[in-house]
Amino acid sequence: MKVTCVQENLNKALIHSSRIISVRSSLPILDNILVSTDQGRLKISATDLELGINYWIGAKIEKDGSIAIPSRLITEFISNIKEDKINISVDNNNVLIEGEKYNATIKGVNAEDFPSIPDISEEYTFTVTSRDLMNAINQVAFAAAADNTRPILSGIFFKIEKDILKIVATDSYRLAEEKVKITKNEKTNKSFIVPTRTINEVGKILKDAGEKVDISYDENQILFNFGSIHLVSRLIDGQYPNYEQIIPAEFENEVIVDKQELFNVCKVASLFARESANSIKVNVSFEKGKEKDEKGILSIIGQGVQVGESVSKIPVKSKGKEIEVSFNAKYILDVLSAIPEKNVEIKFSGANSAGLIKGEGKNDYLYIIMPLRN
Repeated sequence: MKVTCVQENLNKALIHSSRIISVRSSLPILDNILVSTDQGRLKISATDLELGINYWIGAKIEKDGSIAIPSRLITEFISNIKEDKINISVDNNNVLIEGEKYNATIKGVNAEDFPSIPDISEEYTFTVTSRDLMNAINQVAFAAAADNTRPILSGIFFKIEKDILKIVATDSYRLAEEKVKITKNEKTNKSFIVPTRTINEVGKILKDAGEKVDISYDENQILFNFGSIHLVSRLIDGQYPNYEQIIPAEFENEVIVDKQELFNVCKVASLFARESANSIKVNVSFEKGKEKDEKGILSIIGQGVQVGESVSKIPVKSKGKEIEVSFNAKYILDVLSAIPEKNVEIKFSGANSAGLIKGEGKNDYLYIIMPLRN
């Protein structure tokens, strides 16, 4: 193999690909990145057998070939050299990398030992915009379960309903759902569960991707096609819970509040709630005689037997009954960090029932948070 490519393009491809590699791999070959020529381009590939990436970059191909190269060494070397163009050649599994100022020889591994990254049938394919998918990932993925005790809840649920894709995550204590417009679809209704790790990688790739993403899937795998980047992942097998049944249909109180102000008071309350499992009280009240003018007071209370108490009050627009509910402060702070709107709507369905949080006027996103018992 003998090729010439731009250092900046190769560096991007190696950085994205190296993240796929598992630090606990039992197969030494998986510690490598596969570099190969493919129809006039240079292809960078990596896999951990659950998740795989193919990343194509433009290159001048003088001689076709392929070689597996230790991931950490090649990625760190290329990211630390200042070159415009790089020449890569292979002789007896020795990889010679040459620039104007830097030269190195890295011992490679026969490419035949590198596992193939499977192709996905494009029988089922739909398209979404990169912007919509990025927004959904930012506002949903954090709500998935952080451990694998229940593997299904450690993934992100995709539910296709004609021209709408619902992206959902829950850890059973909170739930986030974003509805994304599908720009191209066969009008089929399908659903599947994607590992959260895969979705997080998709989010990172989207920063360098074009305007749209084609998504293909079969019974076991999914392909995110960004054009010059293909990310292939296994799906999580199992039945996702019927999450829609926990979404409240009616509410006793609705509040509109400045997001940053709410974040600040919840952050302060959380400092006093550390010893009580992050439990803070959220209280909505009205000044006497003003129940009908929708001017309410939102009180956020943090308490700890050993440390004391914090009470913060902010004016809000509110309608409905006075109410007090206990929530996990972290779960409120997480969603407030993800919502881009200036104001948020909070809807309370009862002192011992789930609450709903979303950006003001935003109807394609919701966040459900379960109450804590006092």
